[in-house]
Amino acid sequence: MTSASGNQSIVPLSDLALARAISEMAKSKSELLIAANGFTALAAVRTPHGVWTEFGRGDFGLKSGEAAKQALEAGSLRWWDVPTSPSECDLSMEASVVATSTFIDRWLQEADKLTGSSGRGDAPKKEDEQYLGYQCGWRCQFAGCGKDLKRESLSGTAGNFSYFAHIIASSPKGPRGDKLLSGERADDIANIMLMCDECHRRIDRVDPDRFTVDILRQMRQDSINEVKRLLDTLRYEDALPIVVMGNVTAQSPRFIQRDAEEAMWTRRLRMAASGPERFFYNGGQLHNPHAAHYWGALFESLKDDIPLLRKRLNGTLRADGNAMPLAVFPLHCTSMLVLAGRVIGEGSRIVVFQFDRDRPSHLPGAQWAFNEGMSPPPESKYCVRELSPHAGSEEACLFVSLTFKVESSRIPISLYESNKFAVGALEVTATDPASLSPSIVGHPSDLDLLSCVLQEAVQRLQDDWKVKKVHLFIGAPASACFKLGQKLQARNHATVVCYESLPGSGTPFMPTIVISNDKVEEVQTGNGIPLL
Repeated sequence: MTSASGNQSIVPLSDLALARAISEMAKSKSELLIAANGFTALAAVRTPHGVWTEFGRGDFGLKSGEAAKQALEAGSLRWWDVPTSPSECDLSMEASVVATSTFIDRWLQEADKLTGSSGRGDAPKKEDEQYLGYQCGWRCQFAGCGKDLKRESLSGTAGNFSYFAHIIASSPKGPRGDKLLSGERADDIANIMLMCDECHRRIDRVDPDRFTVDILRQMRQDSINEVKRLLDTLRYEDALPIVVMGNVTAQSPRFIQRDAEEAMWTRRLRMAASGPERFFYNGGQLHNPHAAHYWGALFESLKDDIPLLRKRLNGTLRADGNAMPLAVFPLHCTSMLVLAGRVIGEGSRIVVFQFDRDRPSHLPGAQWAFNEGMSPPPESKYCVRELSPHAGSEEACLFVSLTFKVESSRIPISLYESNKFAVGALEVTATDPASLSPSIVGHPSDLDLLSCVLQEAVQRLQDDWKVKKVHLFIGAPASACFKLGQKLQARNHATVVCYESLPGSGTPFMPTIVISNDKVEEVQTGNGIPLL
């Protein structure tokens, strides 16, 4: 007789599917053969030419046993105990006997002892089983299954629907059994996988040849790793809050830590245990950027704040040794915000928040959080416009017009007179002029898009125009001012002269501070503070 075994095109079947195949084949009145080891089986039919031809293999369980008994009643069923996997046996060497109902029942009982929940080797400790359940979240560890083992899948009824499946069988005769290791590893939790009934039967009785020790070990570890990764996402990353705040336009802003913490949650950040640190605070002074005493007092505090801030940037580490992200809360005059961005830079992960005076204070995060549900802005929302071409001068103007249009008529006559610029001028603004408003930055993506456009403007001034001095005029939200300062890093960039105006329409912009590569100076007195 010709061998017909080893047919890899046959898909291993569940107990129900194999039972149906046996029942269907039994209708032909042909002689059937079950070739089985201790836990899985192959079904074959004898052709008119006397050759055994396989028609199914897999989980020979209670349903398949009942189907086989029906075939047995017709006297047409034979049974062959094989020492290896049925898929490897040579059907031409078949040495079967006539099956009996008692024989089938006894085989099913023995198979259940090798692969079922009872009659196995030593069991792991209960605390070890509980720990494995914790590691995999009480989900089936078979790749891609993930079934909840604490809930019945259809009704949702609470219970325990888990099976602790051995990778190396607890018996040498079981699936993936080993003469030396089966006894030693029977109670080792590292040799156990948590599975649902369906996947447990799949690896032990439906297709045990496919699921080797190495494959199952990898599945187990992948499951543990993925559950840990998913659970770790519940903990937001720790971030150090940096508050750059001072009195602005005759108003004294209050920093409320609770609101800042809630705003950080919306950006998946967790406030560091040390809490927020405040820099560049101008005390009780009212905002008056054109008064000498204003900058004199502010620069006294900067002498301490700038070195301390740089120390924080260099030394704030997480437990794993990596730099802790910064959560920046900026609300100050434009000059100080640009300076803060210049000092902090872009070296580590920095999340910038935008203060929105119009956002209701009762909402989570109050004025520091973005409104949920807002659509991301279009990529073309911001742009760089050339207001005046570069004519070889070593100076240029940069306008940032986002909350309002900075009119050229408000800048010094040395830069603009008789409707004409004396130097080249660029403007960072919104592509749609109608969108200029204090709330123009309304989505986290706004800052990402704006950052790219600000970088484009700075690079054009530095690399294309090669200017040595930039006159900076800003009408923009606090976060945009800070972002601009981040672009002014110490890499031979031009000296930047910051200008501010007093409240009121049409008031002139006047110089406040000068930021160079290595220091910041106040215009009123010339006092300077090193930045390096």
